[in-house]
Amino acid sequence: MKSRIIPLAVILMVGCGGLPSFPTAPAELTSGVAVYEHADFAGESAVITDDQKNLKDVLGPCGEQSDENGSGEVGWSDCMSSVRIAPGWRAILYRDDGFKGEQVEVTGDVPNLTQRPGTCSKGGLNDCVTSIRVFRP
Repeated sequence: MKSRIIPLAVILMVGCGGLPSFPTAPAELTSGVAVYEHADFAGESAVITDDQKNLKDVLGPCGEQSDENGSGEVGWSDCMSSVRIAPGWRAILYRDDGFKGEQVEVTGDVPNLTQRPGTCSKGGLNDCVTSIRVFRP
């Protein structure tokens, strides 16, 4: 019996590795920037409190990534459709990694990124944000 438990524990520990992840957005945002997979603050969510140079490096609900072992992961790059901003905070969303490309400054909640300037095929910067700078009050 012990021989079955030990390998299972090892498998579970190995399976938990991979990309780091953000905490899930709380019902009431008091700090940081909450990003959502879908418009109107729906779908998977996460809170970002520090600059993110490349959102594909953070575990999220969109796009297949590969780690060094060749296993599939998903990230936050090109994945967000709405954003909530905590009081006093602001963010700059960038289309390209490394804080490059088209950008939009966000100082308040944006229920649909198609309503912001941008040239993404889905409108505005919807599903096209790849890096983000976060500014604290």
